[in-house]
Amino acid sequence: MRKYAGWLIGSGLACSFAGEAGAGDLAYGEYLAGECVACHRAGAEGGIPPINSLPAPYFVEALKEYKEGERDHALMRTVARSLGDTEMEALAAYFEQLEN
Repeated sequence: MRKYAGWLIGSGLACSFAGEAGAGDLAYGEYLAGECVACHRAGAEGGIPPINSLPAPYFVEALKEYKEGERDHALMRTVARSLGDTEMEALAAYFEQLEN
């Protein structure tokens, strides 16, 4: 019974955190943004567009289009496929409020 107590407590904490990271959660978006800003930054070279200040609905739609293969970019398709709706919305909210 004791070996399951730790699992139950850990599961509760994980569920509690997941519940806090709802759609458009800025803190969660900031947490997830590290991978994005590795390429998407102001002044990036090679045709990589900055994503700061993009309207959140456009941002989410673009990610969904990459995920579904409607937009063609292998790396972005891979990244988008790893994201759920909650992550996409949190990232969109975070980048929307950043200035260029």
